[in-house]
Amino acid sequence: MMQLSELPTHLQQHGLPAVLSIFGDTPLLLDDALQMVRHQAQQQGIDERLRLIQDKQFDWSQLQQQAANFGLFSSVKLIELELPEGKPGREGSDALKSYCADLPDDQVLVITGPKLKQEQLKGKWFQLLQQAGPVIHANSPERRQLPAFIIARGQRHQLTLTPDAAQLLADWFEGNLLALDQELQKLALMALPQPISPDVIMSAAQDQSRFSVFALQDAIVSGDLTGALKRLQRLLEEETEVAILNWMLQREVQKLERLLQGNLRPQDYKSLGIWRQQESSYQQFAKRIGAANLAQLNQLLVRMEYAFKRDSGEQLATLYSHAIVLLCAPQRAPQLTSSCFV
Repeated sequence: MMQLSELPTHLQQHGLPAVLSIFGDTPLLLDDALQMVRHQAQQQGIDERLRLIQDKQFDWSQLQQQAANFGLFSSVKLIELELPEGKPGREGSDALKSYCADLPDDQVLVITGPKLKQEQLKGKWFQLLQQAGPVIHANSPERRQLPAFIIARGQRHQLTLTPDAAQLLADWFEGNLLALDQELQKLALMALPQPISPDVIMSAAQDQSRFSVFALQDAIVSGDLTGALKRLQRLLEEETEVAILNWMLQREVQKLERLLQGNLRPQDYKSLGIWRQQESSYQQFAKRIGAANLAQLNQLLVRMEYAFKRDSGEQLATLYSHAIVLLCAPQRAPQLTSSCFV
C-alpha cells in the first residue's frame, strides 16, 4: 500500500498502471489523488475519460464492455469507478476478478472509495486489486501531523505560514480539510503580508462579512456574551452544519476539563490545541467557569446530541444559547438555563 504523498513520484517514474485503487476518509484528498491521475493521463495522451458510480442499478458488465470498445479519441481510455460504500458485492467481486484476470491494453481503471474497514481489507476483491496495481491511502493526517500538512497545503496556494499560524488553523479545521482548503484559498486572494502569522489570520477572519464558527469560539473564550450570541444567531441564519457547532463546543469543554485539573506543561497546552498567545485567555476562561458550571455544560452537550441525532424535541438553538451563557457569563446562567435541566 502507498501513501498519497508517494503518488506523484510513482506516477512520474512509472506512469499510469492498468489498475489503480484509491481509498480514503477525506473527499479533498480523494479528489487530489484523482486530479493527479487525470493530469498524468493528459501527459500520456489519454483524452477519453469515463466516470462510473456503483449504485443499486449499476451494471457491472460495463467493465468488460468498455474493455471491448476501442477509444474514439485516443488509443487508451481512463475509467474512473467509484465505490461509495467500499463494497462491490458478489457480482462486483466476480466482475473485478474477471477484469483483473485479463487486463485490457487500451484501458486504465481507477477505483475510488471510502477508507476500508479491516474486514473489507481481507476481502478477495481487495486482494485482487492489490495484486493488479498500487493501492493508495488518502486519509486525513493525524493531529500531530496536521500543522506540517497545513504548511505544505499553504505553499500550494503561494502562502507561507508561520508554525503558530499553522497550529491555529489546525485547531480551527481539524476534521474538516475541505473547509481548511477553502480558507487557505481565501487567504491567498487577500494578498496578505507574508509569512502569515496568527494575528494576520485573526484580523483577516474579523474582516470577513460572515461570522464563522471559530469567531464564535473566540467570543466564548474572551467572555463576550453579546458578541457570542450575535455570532450564534448569524450562524443559525446561515444554516451552519450542526455537527460543526457541536464539535466546537465539545472541544472547548474538553479543554476546560483539562485546564481545571491544573499542572499543565507547555506541551500539554499544545496537545489541547491552545497556542502560546492563547494560554492566558484560556486560564481566565477556566477560572470563570469552575467545576460546577462544567457539570452543567456536560449535561447540555448530552442534550444537544440527543436533539441532533435522536430528535428529542428540544430546540438546538435554545440549547446553544444556554451553553453560551454558561460559557461566557455563568453568573447570569441560573435564570436562563434552569428550564433546560431535569
